Amino acid sequence: MAIQIKDTTASFRFTVPTIVKFGCGTSEEIGSVVKELAVKQVLCIYDEGIKNSGIADQIINQLHLEELQVVAFEKVTANPTDSIVTEAAEFAKEHEVEAIIAIGGGSSIDCAKAVNILLTNPGSIHQYEGRDTVKIPTKPLIAIPTTSGTGSEVTAVTVITDSKKSRKMVIGGQHCGATIALVDPLLTVGLPPAVTAGTGMDALTHAIEAYISKGASVMTDINALKAIELISGNIYESTSSGTNIEARSNMLLGSLIAGVAFDSAGLGLVHAISHPISSHCGVPHGTANAILLPHVLAFNGVDERVRRQMRDIASSMGLPIHGIDDQEIVKSIVEKVTDLNHKVNIPRLREAGVKKENFTTIAEDALKERSMTFTPRTATKEDIMAILKNAY
Repeated sequence: MAIQIKDTTASFRFTVPTIVKFGCGTSEEIGSVVKELAVKQVLCIYDEGIKNSGIADQIINQLHLEELQVVAFEKVTANPTDSIVTEAAEFAKEHEVEAIIAIGGGSSIDCAKAVNILLTNPGSIHQYEGRDTVKIPTKPLIAIPTTSGTGSEVTAVTVITDSKKSRKMVIGGQHCGATIALVDPLLTVGLPPAVTAGTGMDALTHAIEAYISKGASVMTDINALKAIELISGNIYESTSSGTNIEARSNMLLGSLIAGVAFDSAGLGLVHAISHPISSHCGVPHGTANAILLPHVLAFNGVDERVRRQMRDIASSMGLPIHGIDDQEIVKSIVEKVTDLNHKVNIPRLREAGVKKENFTTIAEDALKERSMTFTPRTATKEDIMAILKNAY
């Protein structure tokens, strides 16, 4: 498929903050990778699931083979909070760690990024909300993703929940990314279907929102469209057959390059709404994105510019586009995403535990999200309420 450059005169900013090593078995290189950093004391950050899976022990054993000193923080939770970050940062300072290894999904990697900020920058994590607020360089951080979802291993962004205000803080820019990512498809084999589905649809949302974002460029477009192709073509197989290495590899690569895309392009209305849903209702981030995606696509598809862009998205999804008008293209994409959600058992909002009485707060908080800056069609509180009702 040919990539159409949207505006040949437009200027853009594009960064990839992380060195990436991708392939089956790359996680086994962790010992030598850390050794090359000339550090001795290492902190591993992960959650209970990673501990129970045996993956954490695999990584730590590789570090011990290189005679590195390792301490572990195992208390990461979904949608990590400011209090968890503070506790982990105090733990890291107490042990005088020289590098951090994040093992797991987006929650573990985001938590590790925030902890890394506090190791060299004063104060609380709250004061770094926004972009390019982290002024002092951080310590080496190696990210080892175990899900095909957030793309956090290659983004200069961390998302942390403000527990008092029940809202997500987005911290990004300089000194916020991982130094190195070891991206190993073998670590995603056997991931539970529900987690595979939620994280996979999260990655698809990243790719689609990056492509139609106001901050998109030809550099982000290339990655976004390829990610759409890889994820839409492999999510069902990877969910239904957890041991399919090819499908798992394609999903992990799709997630990674979707992260590369949205890190520079920004996200949109799906994320603006999903953040308060996760904060107020405890719905996993990827699941919330998946639920909202077809309804936000229908909303954005009213915009003439977005309708033209939808042709490229449809082509990447393998949908027919020749001789079909733009409105029908939008409809076909909405139906495709809805069908993918159904096939991988994504619930509706009511089934995920969201109550109608939460709608007003969710809509009001969504309007305050930074992602609203990049969404291609302006949404009002009433528009968001309608999307929530449609997704319910």
